[in-house]
Amino acid sequence: MSSIIHCVIDRKAIENAAKKQKDLSKRITLVDPSGLRLAINTKSASWTYNYRKRGLDFEGKRHPQRTLKLGDLISLTPQEARTKVEEIKSLVRNGQDPAEIAAKIKTQQRIAEYKGRPLKVWLEEYQKNVLKDKSSYKVTENMHAFNALIELQLSNSAPDHISSKSFRDIVKIHADRPSTGKQRFGALSRFVDYLVDEEVMERNPSRDLSLRHKPKASQPRNNYFNPEQLAQLWHPTGDLKPTYLKFLRFMIVCPLRRSEAANLTPRNIFHREMELRLSSTETKNHEAFSLPLTNLAFLQFGEFSNLTSQRIFQLSSKQEAPMKSWSFFTKSIRKSTKVETFNLHDLRRTFTSLISELSPFSESLVDSLLNHKRSSTRTGVMRAYQHAKNLKQRREIMEWWSHFLESEILNATR
Repeated sequence: MSSIIHCVIDRKAIENAAKKQKDLSKRITLVDPSGLRLAINTKSASWTYNYRKRGLDFEGKRHPQRTLKLGDLISLTPQEARTKVEEIKSLVRNGQDPAEIAAKIKTQQRIAEYKGRPLKVWLEEYQKNVLKDKSSYKVTENMHAFNALIELQLSNSAPDHISSKSFRDIVKIHADRPSTGKQRFGALSRFVDYLVDEEVMERNPSRDLSLRHKPKASQPRNNYFNPEQLAQLWHPTGDLKPTYLKFLRFMIVCPLRRSEAANLTPRNIFHREMELRLSSTETKNHEAFSLPLTNLAFLQFGEFSNLTSQRIFQLSSKQEAPMKSWSFFTKSIRKSTKVETFNLHDLRRTFTSLISELSPFSESLVDSLLNHKRSSTRTGVMRAYQHAKNLKQRREIMEWWSHFLESEILNATR
């Protein structure tokens, strides 16, 4: 139940109505000659206005009466509320529906608030919806996007603060480290692509940059090891953790990427087929991959149970934790082998370089053992129609490589 009082709404009328509401403990509604209403409750007081849209509906009847809330007593004075009523009346006279207009404005405000969320919040959404798995490639991608926002001081800014200048700046910040700059630029651009897909941004500003402002490709690495250096790596003279040595020798025998090899479990090893198999979620290019294994490769595994899901090479000192101390690993290898230029990735280049130089095998077959994207090794018609795995020929290459290592490296003395 409520009590309705018709009067000119002013401060005195409001004070009297508030006292009456307190005495009666029920709503008091003041109705102004302009049609403005003020509903006074125990803890609140809000302005409203009732109106009907002009004309008739599709059944030939008058439109139903609608109530529009204008605000509360704290945000609007009586005069400000009357001004809003006059604006509403003007809209109705022009055939418009103020409630629909207000709903649209609210929707636009909600959309603006949604789109205007800080970039660090959007990055969390990106990580959850796109960079879903915890593979090292996805973790690295997220890290570069995160660091780019930090370096540009945009973490707490809305997405529309990212401009083409932001991309130019990230390149300048890493002018002395072009490889890092390129990774930051690429990760940030892919993050912005996600924002465009989500209709948070209209366009990726990195697309508007001229070539001179885009990060330059880093100089290709061309270091690889000769047989003498391979012998040094196989037979370290200094102290080296047994697990590190087994892993190093396995990487010499099998040209996997370090994260692919470091996360191998018994389920990846097929003894009868003498193969190592990786699913599409375990490789950098998201393509399933199989690598023929030789006896020399199996020797590096040591003993393990097929019933366990633990890593074959537990390189981290924390049990069951993934390997993260790669810089320490590299320093340990360099110190114990005296190969000062050692980097794990150079072993893959060594594999292809020595086989291509010393064997009759084709470069494309050798390259297929590195599990590069098809586009990098196959083009045109071959790319579209050549999907053979060539397991027999690839096994011959791996057998040749093992024989080469056994005859030239394993038996070498230091």
